[in-house]
Amino acid sequence: MPPLSELTTAENLSEDTVRRYRDDGFVHIPQVLSTEEVSTYRAASEALLERDMEIWAGGEDGGQVEVNYVTQAWRKDETLRALALHPGLSGIAARLAGGPLRLYSSEVLVKEPRKALPTLVHDDEAGLPMAGLSLTLTAWIALVDVPVERGCLSYVPGSHLRKESERLVHMTSFEHFRPPEDIWPDYPWQPRVTVPLRAGDVAFHHCRTVHMAGANDTDERRIGHGVIFMDDGTTYLPGVTDGYLSHMRPGQRLDDDKLFPVVD
Repeated sequence: MPPLSELTTAENLSEDTVRRYRDDGFVHIPQVLSTEEVSTYRAASEALLERDMEIWAGGEDGGQVEVNYVTQAWRKDETLRALALHPGLSGIAARLAGGPLRLYSSEVLVKEPRKALPTLVHDDEAGLPMAGLSLTLTAWIALVDVPVERGCLSYVPGSHLRKESERLVHMTSFEHFRPPEDIWPDYPWQPRVTVPLRAGDVAFHHCRTVHMAGANDTDERRIGHGVIFMDDGTTYLPGVTDGYLSHMRPGQRLDDDKLFPVVD
């Protein structure tokens, strides 16, 4: 990994990269974090996993694990708060989005070696308890090398631009989930682009971009962070992942600067 002066920032991000993100709905940004930062954030993530890890079980016998995770990591650990609000990360997000953003959430995301199942095909919009998501995007931060065999993400280019009738716009229960091919008849014929990442790289994707991830078939944990930046002006819409928002009234703006800080 190169020295800090050579890392990718909002200032040296090319216009071509911004254009590719807006056309494709995703983009791979190399070397956003330094070697030292990766080490610091990985250690903090592993410590938080020891304390607060949740497990999503899958497989017919319940003996396999799709993903281990910690939700709202930035609210539970000061080091991981610094990661979610990292100026390099948030600056690139704002540049790609092209409009004002707030931090919504961050998660530690782990796939255990030789155990984790593939992640189902989905987009993020349907599961977010919010309305007004035209700019909302996720930064997927690699804290270890994530080659194809370790469960990196794949994306469907341009899928964020499909019409509303071809999207599962909002869910109030996971029972409402439907695979893309049930809603978008052309999905099976769409190309998919697989994006392996080095530790310190970040893949950004729009909340409407269809994506998936493979199984971890290596001997090392896949450890990453998903940080969601939402439109400044987003409002609460009751949904499937809103336990800590349930005190809010539908239509209320998520504009508390302490809970949802503005990023730039």
